[in-house]
Amino acid sequence: MGKQHGFTLVELMITLVIAAIILTLAVPSFRDLMQNNRITTQVNEMVSALNMARMEAIRQSTAVSVCASSDQATCSGTNDWAKGWILFTDNNATGNPSVNQIIRVWDALPGKPKVSEAGGASFVRFQSDGMRGSAGALTFNHTIPGCTGLQQRSIDVTGSGRVGGVTKTACP
Repeated sequence: MGKQHGFTLVELMITLVIAAIILTLAVPSFRDLMQNNRITTQVNEMVSALNMARMEAIRQSTAVSVCASSDQATCSGTNDWAKGWILFTDNNATGNPSVNQIIRVWDALPGKPKVSEAGGASFVRFQSDGMRGSAGALTFNHTIPGCTGLQQRSIDVTGSGRVGGVTKTACP
């Protein structure tokens, strides 16, 4: 009888135990990686909207605003930015778009994060020179459900209109 090739039951069991240990360690890390990527993507959308508003204000030589919006057609007047926001020319400085003034809309963010401005602002207006026209800085906080460690992100907008960097902060 010739020599047989294959796995023994003991070798198979050891391989399965090692695979189970590796998966036990890898799955939580993968989940955290996916969650951090989602946070980064959503925060980058907000930063892009704020930068686009400033750029459009300078390009069009008129006031341009970004406001929280739950229907993507009108400003909601609330500090709940997770439901979406709109970017529009704000010629009459009302803080609400008129017909044909909307430049771009963003839908609600998936995953039910909490996005709010620390001072309660429901809109950001950039003047024709790119300045906000207000001395105080704005800070937008982005928090996900089940936030742990440094998963909250903060976006700063200076009074001069510059959108600062994104900072990782401790979850509330």
